[in-house]
Amino acid sequence: CRFAGLLALSDPPRDDSAEMIGRIKELGIRPLMLTGDNIAIAREISGRVGIGPRIRSAKELHSLDRAGKIKLIDSCDGFAEVYPEDKFKIVRLLQEEGHMTGMTGDGVNDSPALKQAELGTAVSAATDVAKASASVVLTKPGLSEIIDTVMVSRQTYQRMLTWVINKITKVVEVVFLFTAGYFWMQNMLISLLGMSLLVFANDFVTMAIASDNVRAASVPDTWKMKNIVLASSCLGVLFALEDLLVAYIGVYKFNLPYEALCTLVMLSLVFNTQFRILTVRERRHFWSSKPSAQLLGISLAAIAAFVFIGGTGVLVPALSWRQIGALLCVGVCFMVLVDFIKCRLFSTFHV
Repeated sequence: CRFAGLLALSDPPRDDSAEMIGRIKELGIRPLMLTGDNIAIAREISGRVGIGPRIRSAKELHSLDRAGKIKLIDSCDGFAEVYPEDKFKIVRLLQEEGHMTGMTGDGVNDSPALKQAELGTAVSAATDVAKASASVVLTKPGLSEIIDTVMVSRQTYQRMLTWVINKITKVVEVVFLFTAGYFWMQNMLISLLGMSLLVFANDFVTMAIASDNVRAASVPDTWKMKNIVLASSCLGVLFALEDLLVAYIGVYKFNLPYEALCTLVMLSLVFNTQFRILTVRERRHFWSSKPSAQLLGISLAAIAAFVFIGGTGVLVPALSWRQIGALLCVGVCFMVLVDFIKCRLFSTFHV
């Protein structure tokens, strides 16, 4: 028997793995390696892709109590020599501590953890069992599509947040306006027909929020409902005060009769609906990003339609074009003023 040579075998990580891990970290997500490989191999691969060198053996978890396991998980970058039940237990333990977890795998042994995680991701070459257990199945080799999943989910959250803020602001505005207006005028500030027209103007632009251009957050999002309600309520009161100012101008400056005053208030609410969405859709100043063509188009169409209705007297008592122009100027100026207050509110309440 004679020595003929040495055959070296290697299973290196993909070339784009380090870049993907770096991007994950930039998004505020902590990567954690769970592998059944030997601890030496795990440390080598973990170091190459940028997860970190602090790899421990899963056997160390078995002898610890719950607090000790949490402390060990928080202090390391991953575990080697892991069994399928260990992956499941680690995912569940992180969830019990309030973490949103994602799990990536390809084999049958990953299935329990994939199913348990909030975002179970099966790679393109995964087994059928793993794909069935996952909530997301990648269609291309590699893990870079996970970044797209995170970005889409965060953009969806921002659109949902815009809808919630707009809804609360609108409800507070309408309730405050109609209550104060009734005690002031001893009558409603808008007719039933005007209210019906207002519903149409609100609904179309609200539906367009789903297609709006949004900026995904650089850190994981959480629902801070108390803060959202407080900030939105403050905005609602501000918009209601503008509507009351418009009604005051209509009564004491324009000397409008009651029926024409209802038209003025209806137009104010319709214009405010468009300006409000353009304001609350952006957490920064409203000019920091461009709304989608659909949202902007519907807003401009709604304004144009109601300018025509109010100026020509179709369906409602007519106003002069000068009065409608003044109302639009007041709305635009107030939108800019409210935007600065909004930025301060969102910063204070961490919305």
